[in-house]
Amino acid sequence: MKYVNPLSFLEAVHGGPVDTGNSAALSLLRKKMLAELELSDDKQLKVNDWVFNKHQLLQFFDQLSAGNELRYHAQIAADPVLLHFLETGDITGRFANNPLYEEHAFLKFISPYYEPLFTNAVLDSLKHQRLQNTSHLFANPWLLDGEHTTTSYGRIFRYLRVLEEQAKIVITKLRAGEVMPWKELWGFANILLVKQLNQLPQVFHEWRSDYGICMINLGLAIYRNDFTNGMATLGLVGKLLTSEYVQEEMQRWKAKMKGYWKEQEKKMSLTQRIGRWVAPIRPKWLSEQGAGSLIIGIALILFFVINVRPMFTRHNPTLPASTNYFAGSRTEAAVKYLLDNMQVAAFDSGRSDMAIMPKTGADVYGPDFMAALDKYLFKNTNDPAGLKKEEDRFINREPGITIPTTKANTIFRQSLHLYNRLTVPFIAMIQTPDTFYSCYIAPADSAFVPLQLSVNQLYIYAGQYWDGTKEAKYPMSDVHAYRTKGFFLLPYKNSKDFLKESSLIFKLDPNYWATSNRNIPIEIGLTDSTSLHFNLLENNAAGIELEIAN
Repeated sequence: MKYVNPLSFLEAVHGGPVDTGNSAALSLLRKKMLAELELSDDKQLKVNDWVFNKHQLLQFFDQLSAGNELRYHAQIAADPVLLHFLETGDITGRFANNPLYEEHAFLKFISPYYEPLFTNAVLDSLKHQRLQNTSHLFANPWLLDGEHTTTSYGRIFRYLRVLEEQAKIVITKLRAGEVMPWKELWGFANILLVKQLNQLPQVFHEWRSDYGICMINLGLAIYRNDFTNGMATLGLVGKLLTSEYVQEEMQRWKAKMKGYWKEQEKKMSLTQRIGRWVAPIRPKWLSEQGAGSLIIGIALILFFVINVRPMFTRHNPTLPASTNYFAGSRTEAAVKYLLDNMQVAAFDSGRSDMAIMPKTGADVYGPDFMAALDKYLFKNTNDPAGLKKEEDRFINREPGITIPTTKANTIFRQSLHLYNRLTVPFIAMIQTPDTFYSCYIAPADSAFVPLQLSVNQLYIYAGQYWDGTKEAKYPMSDVHAYRTKGFFLLPYKNSKDFLKESSLIFKLDPNYWATSNRNIPIEIGLTDSTSLHFNLLENNAAGIELEIAN
């Protein structure tokens, strides 16, 4: 039932203020409007956004002259926040503190208009997690009578029960061993949702307690593969307003999970313990045992180099240098210039001049980079079998053209499938001795980035406030005046160190990839909310030599 304030409507028809206390003036205005309606082709009176047929217009004036309705409309017109909500359904703040809002007759009058708008706004705020809207809606005076309160609560309950059932389906999948990205789980357990549920009236307390049990089960299911997020989900239950029983169950399971974790620690081998000790700096894709074995291996190599090798050579012992696969390549100098400019800290000003954000898959650096080298993209590549496929996807591309991400297409074989688990975008960059290309990936999104059968080095450039118009201060004079364009104005966490110190080198086996159609899924996320890390999402190392570059 759409609300029309008669004062605004009559003033629009009359062309100025209307004395609603003058019955003769109202009668004259009524005759004028009926005459205009009869003269119209479609027998409708149209004034601004209002449309009335004859029956609606007569009903409008009958209601206007009945009881206290005109006074109610005047009070609503005096409350701009309430009037705006009734006319648009958009909640912008708190209503006025008016004693009239507590009168039963007024509630009976306004409820048919207010209930559908209120309930729709509540459901929309829950669905899109707009906490401020939820707070305003339930903090405002309660403008529903008993009948419409029941209707509103019924619709909200139905939405919440669907949310609970969806969470239970996810729990069942996790218990069955299915791996689900955190993006799909976050909607069922996050601090915004908890705060919104706490805004609901006391009548929802029992359901809130049921959902608290559901969140405990979700945390236990997540814990099987992710201890940190599993414990964090249980911690959210402590912030949810539930019964004491739910809180006691949450504390009991937290203690049990911590105890189980300690028992597992006691059974750990030496390599697992070492891997656990270096957890803050260990890439997430590397297991604890793998990290421990790697460190022990490095320690043995160092011992050999320092203590054993001098017995067989006159030269002083030295540590073997990491292989530079790009020394003398045509991309070496330009990539070094690009990375150095990304490390500059002077781009934290001028945030108001930000360009339009690229779409996921956009190659923001590759076209200009390769054009500056004045050679065809992928010329001299060592991957003749994949040459046409890669040229079709990248050659002559303009900035902003996106890479398609249809998972069913075998074109994404021999590619990295990169998942962005950060709250900011990042740009993945691939360097080979002959080529360079990039891929912008928005938060909570993913994209495929192809690899060559030569050496591939993956860099991740993450940050805040993207400005596609910002240029490097100085050009690279020896490569056709190449000047990097497009920067994040602020770094994110340890993104500057991560860019150069945590790049990955992939060497592919041509025999394996001649027949394999798989891709390599990797997520980029945070370790303990402070440091960026890679996480290899499958334990299939076939056809790959993987190195951590210096």
